[in-house]
Amino acid sequence: MLSSTILLIHTLVKSFLDLNIFTTTPAVPSSQVLTVIVPGVNLPLNDLSYLLTAILLSGILHELGHAVAATREGIEVNGFGIFLFVIYPGAYVDLNSTDLNRANARKQLRVYCAGVWHNFILCLIACVLIFSLPFMLAPFYSQGGEGVIVTYQAQNSPLQGSSGIMVGDVVQHIGNCHVQESKTWFKCVNESRTLPQMGSCIKWNELEKLTLKSSVVSSIALSEAGTLSDGHPDCCGVNPPPTHLCYHYKVSQKKMFACLPGRTMMSFKDCTNNVDCGRHDQAVGVEGICAFPLLGDTTTRFMRLKILRYPNLPAQHVLYLGEPADLVRFLTISEYRPRWWWLPLRLPAVLLKFLQYMFSMSGALAVLNIVPCYALDGQWAFKSFLDFFYGRHPDLDNFKERVSTVVLCCGTLLVTLNVIFGFLNVFIK
Repeated sequence: MLSSTILLIHTLVKSFLDLNIFTTTPAVPSSQVLTVIVPGVNLPLNDLSYLLTAILLSGILHELGHAVAATREGIEVNGFGIFLFVIYPGAYVDLNSTDLNRANARKQLRVYCAGVWHNFILCLIACVLIFSLPFMLAPFYSQGGEGVIVTYQAQNSPLQGSSGIMVGDVVQHIGNCHVQESKTWFKCVNESRTLPQMGSCIKWNELEKLTLKSSVVSSIALSEAGTLSDGHPDCCGVNPPPTHLCYHYKVSQKKMFACLPGRTMMSFKDCTNNVDCGRHDQAVGVEGICAFPLLGDTTTRFMRLKILRYPNLPAQHVLYLGEPADLVRFLTISEYRPRWWWLPLRLPAVLLKFLQYMFSMSGALAVLNIVPCYALDGQWAFKSFLDFFYGRHPDLDNFKERVSTVVLCCGTLLVTLNVIFGFLNVFIK
């Protein structure tokens, strides 16, 4: 009870500071143990089924804990039920009030605290299962070191297509970044987003051969290009082949443009400048130059993803022109690769997410319910604690009632402020 109250005070202070009311300096995001969950705002709607299932199971186990404890202490259980508040499910147990009031303070404490105790045990079980999940799934799924498998792709994903990413593909590299597991997957995506676009080394004679030849392009392909209204060079002309991109490079400090095949260019050595490609002075014979795709904005990247689609065939490359964040936005990945084709791809991810929600919801229910607050278990548990500590003496009834009122009012105010500031942080940010 005391630890839950301290945790709520800590959460309230964090929520208040995160609002950044008294300073114009941007607040550093803080990690909170407890936070308000609003579906569609700070909870993906795809996760709503996990949330509601975890709340329902945690609530049922909580109330079953009260019922089991009451039966053990000789208190009659009148009934048990499930209800729905808006979209959130819940459960309740009806105990015989006469038997409960006749029970001594020790028995009452056991009954009132049994629900929280069962939630705490469920939280521990979920935690153990989360850490043991890799060992439990090892006979059916291989994990780590070989890339991540795509288990889901959104219908509006720009990455899909016959030459794009498919469900079941194993992504092993994003550019030059080696993907081993989920952690390195996000690291590689972030590097692709933050690091500048890599170029491709190409020899001068190869550049002349690969440059798209047309009456419009030939006059600007190897000289200063014309520009469009947005300031970008029009080096591929009107209706260029979908396989070609406009590239820019420097020779003798002069910026040049050429329309080149993207897949061929991505097969060459990566570079950051001409020095990486050898001599680059046209007057003495260019050994190699570093050509960069002209992307138009700072968020777009031309990326090469190395994927394994068929276990017995060599890996292949998928090229993508777009924002690196699309990899996270439209794809769901997993470290677990099924050992047999008939095993569901998403099963490990579903189990892991379900256990994480069970851990979070059961833990939150345990923490909140034991706080001395009106309408929560903590209200009755605190009153029983006072009876247990001071005894049931008539001359102390007024004192215990005053203490109970003060503590419960403070606890209720603490819970209310946490909810208010929690919502403010969600919607203001």
